[in-house]
Amino acid sequence: MSVVVATTLVVLAVRDEGSSPPSYSPSPPARPTLSGPAAVLTRPGVNGSTRPPLTAAAQRAVEYLAATSRSLEGTGHEDVDSDGHSFGPVEETALSPADEVRFSDQWARAVRGTAALDTVEEAAAAGYVLSSTRAPGVGVHWVNWELISRPFDPARPSMLLFSSARGVDRLVGFSYWVQADREPEGFAGPNDVWHTHSGLCVVNGWVEREEVADAAQCPGSWLAGGDLWMLHAWTVPDFSNRWGRFAQANPALCPTGRVPDLASCNPDTG
Repeated sequence: MSVVVATTLVVLAVRDEGSSPPSYSPSPPARPTLSGPAAVLTRPGVNGSTRPPLTAAAQRAVEYLAATSRSLEGTGHEDVDSDGHSFGPVEETALSPADEVRFSDQWARAVRGTAALDTVEEAAAAGYVLSSTRAPGVGVHWVNWELISRPFDPARPSMLLFSSARGVDRLVGFSYWVQADREPEGFAGPNDVWHTHSGLCVVNGWVEREEVADAAQCPGSWLAGGDLWMLHAWTVPDFSNRWGRFAQANPALCPTGRVPDLASCNPDTG
């Protein structure tokens, strides 16, 4: 896979410089029965390390998504951005007074929520697991698989973005990943444009590949992904994004120095 695909969940590794969720019990088809132990075999992780198995609850959540996720075909939403690979500034539309009040409250809740999740130790304790290699301009994704099927909550996203841009792994933003039939309402106003990733192959909580044609080609759990909506939100004050609060990438996290242009993820010339 090429490093051109920069904000995809699974890319080649590139070096780059609160309130609780509401009670919610999804009720689509029953979760499939696991074949073998609830925790699948461990798989190689970053730098060849061995990943511990998912908890039984997290693995059931992945299996649930595999059983219920579907494509966008036939839903009337086929024109949605299905890759999320765009870079550069994102213009924001002025909000109505009512939306401005609601958005300000939501954003404040999100910013406050970062304080309890700003280290990988805190993320792990809260149920998040490292699920991707590093993407330029984005960092790595830590996913709480149990939260994806729950409603949007500004303070508790199902995904966290971490980067070692300043020498230590730090939280740089939230990434909301929500299972829904149509684009989630999310933040008030029209500026939070969501996207999807299709054909995800997940093994032990690790997104090995995407755009996999079908379950037969995935050694783990295959998620169609058309109803799994994602939104990056740069909620960490130390990593505010000059490209916009909902831009796909953050130029502060793009590689610098002698790197190929297509891998830099930063179209700025100055």
